[in-house]
Amino acid sequence: MSKGNKKQYKQFAINSLEDGCLVLKSLIVPVIIDLEKFRNYSDEAEVLLEKYKLDDFIPANIYDSIHDKILYQQRELLRFMADHQSSSFSYISVRELLEKKGFLKSSLTENSNKTLKELLDIRNWSFHNAQSMLVADLEMAKKSIPSEMVGSVEIKPMLNPVVIRKVKTYTWKMFADFVFHNKVRLAQFELILSEMKKDYQEMYGFLSDTAFIQTSSGLSREVQYIEQEIENQNPKKAGSSIASLSMKIQKGKYDGSNERY
Repeated sequence: MSKGNKKQYKQFAINSLEDGCLVLKSLIVPVIIDLEKFRNYSDEAEVLLEKYKLDDFIPANIYDSIHDKILYQQRELLRFMADHQSSSFSYISVRELLEKKGFLKSSLTENSNKTLKELLDIRNWSFHNAQSMLVADLEMAKKSIPSEMVGSVEIKPMLNPVVIRKVKTYTWKMFADFVFHNKVRLAQFELILSEMKKDYQEMYGFLSDTAFIQTSSGLSREVQYIEQEIENQNPKKAGSSIASLSMKIQKGKYDGSNERY
């Protein structure tokens, strides 16, 4: 198989308005789910903050548990909202393409644009092991040398022993700052989700063969978001088969044949 054919499977081409709706829907659904989890975990953090308000310190096992849950959901939301990798779909890149192809006529507000770019910066920072962290660490050590000793003191990193620092407690203020940060981020995520839904409604309205849906107020072409509760989830319904095929495609091990399926 040629390299060109492999690339065809790795990328989903948005050639029609219907394709655009399908892609945007595939982003909206996980964002709704992850945002609900992010909101619930943020509420949980506020309860813990109140519980420890009379203490100067928070046990690390308490702080780390809620911190890690919230951070994971934040990364998931950033993955679907602000990711510019060529082989992935996220709202920030998809919207640019939809506008370019003329499938979207409206533009984002200045505030929404600014928010989306900030989320992209956060995504780029939090998803990578930035080399600048090591540079910054060394720079701060150098800048900490008193002015009268500059030139006579040399900063040398300690290479042995290798010290592994494990935090036992966090200050209450640090926890309070974390809770405040979550509120700010939650508002940003909610704003972008509302923009995603508006875009989806706009494109859906442009489709010529969409059906009217019966609502409590009568027939409507407004997009309905319906939650379905699932009990006893199994791997196939959870998408493991799709993920497995996707991994084969990414590795170039799928050519569309029944033998490779």
